[in-house]
Amino acid sequence: MAMITRRLTIALMGFWLALFAAPQVVLAANEHLEQAISETKKAIEYGEEPHHASSFIEHVENAIGHAESAQKQEPSLHIERGIKHLRSAKKIAYDTHSTRRLKAAAKHAKKALSEFEAVK
Repeated sequence: MAMITRRLTIALMGFWLALFAAPQVVLAANEHLEQAISETKKAIEYGEEPHHASSFIEHVENAIGHAESAQKQEPSLHIERGIKHLRSAKKIAYDTHSTRRLKAAAKHAKKALSEFEAVK
């Protein structure tokens, strides 16, 4: 009888711990997704202005980091696609001062933004 009570107590403690921890993980993923969206919006602003490639890339890199964290905590096909668009944007804008290439990179960032917003 005592063994059953101990096992039941341990099981209930595990259950309550899981209930407490699960919302925390979802909140953290949402927070990273919100940061990825914010950084992507900032990148788009810089991508639409000439001679701001370094700022564009900085915000794209920050967005990628947050999106990867969100993806690890709560996997989503939309986040995965958004990360791919951001990587393409970074590749296009890297080491250039061409306004045309920067605008092309900003288009990828806009696609990434729409993918991230589709998760909500």
